[in-house]
Amino acid sequence: YLCGVPERKEYVWHRMLLDGTLPQSIGGGVGQSRLCQFMLRCAHIGEVQHGWYDPDEVVVLREKGIKLLGLGEFDEDPMANSLHKAKNAI
Repeated sequence: YLCGVPERKEYVWHRMLLDGTLPQSIGGGVGQSRLCQFMLRCAHIGEVQHGWYDPDEVVVLREKGIKLLGLGEFDEDPMANSLHKAKNAI
């Protein structure tokens, strides 16, 4: 049961997994995100992969200048801006 550590069932992620909020198929990839993280010299996996993060962790990461995907923090990305303009140009 939870690898012999039943207190994990109190953690948010584990609780969501156990109550069916999250599917049991999360993870198990072949490391593409970690490879991207290494190649791009990112400090946190959330810079190359969308995910759910503890709000307290997000605050600490923001203080360190680390931007996470999925939180709308990349609006100043010139490529993203040019793509948005192209969609609205027609």
